[in-house]
Amino acid sequence: MQLFYYPIPKLTLGLIAGIFLSDYVALTLRTISLWTGILVVLVLLFHFETFMKKYSMGSIFLMLLFVVLGLLCATLHHPKTNKNHYSHQLQEKDDTSSVLLLKISAELNPTLYNIRYVANVLELNNQKSMGKLLISIPKDSTIAPLAIDALLHIETKPKTINLPKNPYAFSYKNYLARKGIFHQISINPQTKFAHIKGKESIKGRAAKARHYVEQKIDALNINATSRAFLKAFYLGIRNEIPEDIKTNYKNSGVLHILALSGLHVGLLLSILELLLSPLVRIRQGKKIRSGTIIIILWGFAFLTGLSPSIIRAVTMFSCFALARGLNRQSNSINTLFISAFVVLMVHPNFCFDVGFQLSYTAVLGILLIKPILDHYWQPKHLVLKPVVTLLNVSVAAQIGILPLSLFYFHQFPLLFFLTNLLVIPVLILCLWSGFFIVVFSGVEIINKPLIFGFELLVELMNKSTKWVAAFDFLIFKNITFNGVMLILSYCIITLFFVFLTKKSFRKFIYLGATIVGLQVYIFFAFLKDSKQEFIVFQKVKHTVLGFKSGTTFEIHKTTKDSVQFAFVEEYKSAEGIRRSETSDLKRLYSIDGYQLLLVDSLGIYEFRSAKIDWVLLRNSPKIHLEQLINALNPKLIIADGSNYKSFVKRWENTCVKKGVKFYDTQTNGAYIYRLD
Repeated sequence: MQLFYYPIPKLTLGLIAGIFLSDYVALTLRTISLWTGILVVLVLLFHFETFMKKYSMGSIFLMLLFVVLGLLCATLHHPKTNKNHYSHQLQEKDDTSSVLLLKISAELNPTLYNIRYVANVLELNNQKSMGKLLISIPKDSTIAPLAIDALLHIETKPKTINLPKNPYAFSYKNYLARKGIFHQISINPQTKFAHIKGKESIKGRAAKARHYVEQKIDALNINATSRAFLKAFYLGIRNEIPEDIKTNYKNSGVLHILALSGLHVGLLLSILELLLSPLVRIRQGKKIRSGTIIIILWGFAFLTGLSPSIIRAVTMFSCFALARGLNRQSNSINTLFISAFVVLMVHPNFCFDVGFQLSYTAVLGILLIKPILDHYWQPKHLVLKPVVTLLNVSVAAQIGILPLSLFYFHQFPLLFFLTNLLVIPVLILCLWSGFFIVVFSGVEIINKPLIFGFELLVELMNKSTKWVAAFDFLIFKNITFNGVMLILSYCIITLFFVFLTKKSFRKFIYLGATIVGLQVYIFFAFLKDSKQEFIVFQKVKHTVLGFKSGTTFEIHKTTKDSVQFAFVEEYKSAEGIRRSETSDLKRLYSIDGYQLLLVDSLGIYEFRSAKIDWVLLRNSPKIHLEQLINALNPKLIIADGSNYKSFVKRWENTCVKKGVKFYDTQTNGAYIYRLD
C-alpha cells in the first residue's frame, strides 16, 4: 500500500499519536518543550535522510519528535494552559454571581427547548480574561436573538456542564471540552444583562452572508421538505428535516449526505472542475483553474458561516485542487496528509472530532482501496463502467470508515452499497440544480423548472432511502465495538490490503495472527463475561431498572413506556449484550440477598412478610418518609428521575437526619450495584 512509501503520512500519524497521547499523559509545557529540544538535536545528529531506512535511529527519533510535537501542540492549544483563562479566576464553590463581558462567536443548532450560542469571555469581574462559554436561551423566551459579534455585559454564575447520568451515554461535557467549552450560562427574562453591537469580524460577516442566503431560500416557492434539504446541502441546517426522514437515511447508511461535509465539498469541487474545464486550454490554464476553484471553495465556506466542518473539508480539497493545478496528482496521499497536518497544527482538538475522523478515513479509503478494487473488477462496458466505479468508491469509503462507524454508532446497514448507488447520482443532480436555484433565486422563469426538478429529486431520494430502510432485518444494530476492537480492525484492514498488493507468507501470518487476536479479545471480553449488575437508570418522569447477568440483560419498566430508551441501547452495545428481555415493574425484588421495595405514587409501603433493605421511591409518593424509615428500617433509599426535585430534596434531608444512606439519580446519575 502506498501509504507506507511516503514520509509525510508517517510524520502526520506521529503527530496524531501525540495529540491522542495528550489525553493520557499529564506533562508540563516545560517538560514537553525540553523533550522537543532534545529530539530535535538527536534528529539533526542522525540526519533526516536516514528516515527511509528501516529501523534506523534517525527515523525512530524523527517519529518520536513528531509524537512529542503532537503533545506540545495539544498542550499549547489547550485553553486552560493560558493563565488568563476565566476558569483560573472563577470561584467554583462561591455561589455569588460574576460580572462577565462576552462576545458572541458562534450560533449552534437549537435543541428542542433552547437556542444556543458560543461566546468568548473578554472580562471576568473587570479583569481581562479569555475562554469560551455555552449560552442557552429558552425558545419561548421574549429575549431577541443574539447576533454574532454582539457584546454582552451580564451578571450570572457560570455553571459546569454535567456528565451523563447513565453508563456509556454520550458525554456532552467531554464533547464541549474538546471545543474548549467548560461552563455554561442560561439567560432568561430575569437575568441582568445588556448587549450592544460589537466590532464586526470575518465570522460575523460570514454569519450575515449565511443568514442572507437562508432568507433567499425561505423566499423560494418550494415545498417545505425540499427547502429543508436545500438548507442542509448549502447551509448545513438539518434541524428542519423531519425526524422520520433522518431515521430512514440513517438506517440505509447515507445519513452523511444530509450533513454539510467533505462529500458535498468534494462533489462541488468536481462540478467546478467540469464548469471551468475550458480554462485548461489556455496558457497556465490549470493553475488559473486551480486558483479560481480554491477561491470559490473558500467563498462557499464563507457563505455557509465558516463552520469548523466546512473549514476542514475546504482545507482538504483546496490542497487537492492546488496539487492538480501543479500537476501533482500522483501524490494524492501526501496531499491528504499535508492538509490533515495543517489542520491539526492549527486545531489539534479536531483530531477527536468524529466528522474529521470520518472525512479523512473515507478519502484515505478511496485513495488506497479503490485502485485495488478497480484491479479486480473494472468492466469496459460503457454502461456498467460508471456504475462499477461508483460502487468501488462507495465500498472503498465504507471500508475506510467501517470501524469508526461501528465504534461511534454501533450499527451497520448491509445495503449501504445499494443506497449509495441509488442516492449519490441523485445527490449530484440535486447539488447542481440547487446551486443554480440559489444563484437565480430572483429569476422566476429560470427557477420554476429548476425547483420542480429539485423537488422530484428530493422525493426520489426520500423514497429510495425509505425503501432500503424497510429491510430492517438487514440493519445490524447495537453492535458491540470498543477502542481495542477499533485499533485491531484497522490493523486487519491494513494488513489485508497490504497482503493483496504483494502477497507473501509472512504478511499472511501477520494478518492471520491479528484476526485471531481480535477473536480472542472478543471471546474473553464479552462472550465469557460473567459480570452481574443491578441498575436504576436516570430518566426524567420514568422508572427504568436493569438486571445484567453475563451477556443477558433484563429491563423492567412500566407498561405504558413503549418507547425505546437510547441509554438502554447504549448500555447493551457497550456491554456486549446478546439477549435482552423487557418486563413490567414489580413491587418487590430480591437482589444479591437484599430486598428492594418500590414505593410509587400510591404511597403504600406496609410490607411485613419480608425484611426490607432498600427502598426505591418513584412517581413522587406523598408519604411521611420518617414514618417509612421507622416502619421498615431500610439501609438505603433511592429516588429516581420520576420524582419532583422538591420532594427529593426533602427526602434527602430526612435521611441525613435519620442516618440512612440516600441516593438521588437526578444528581448522582444511575445507581449501579455490582453483584458478587
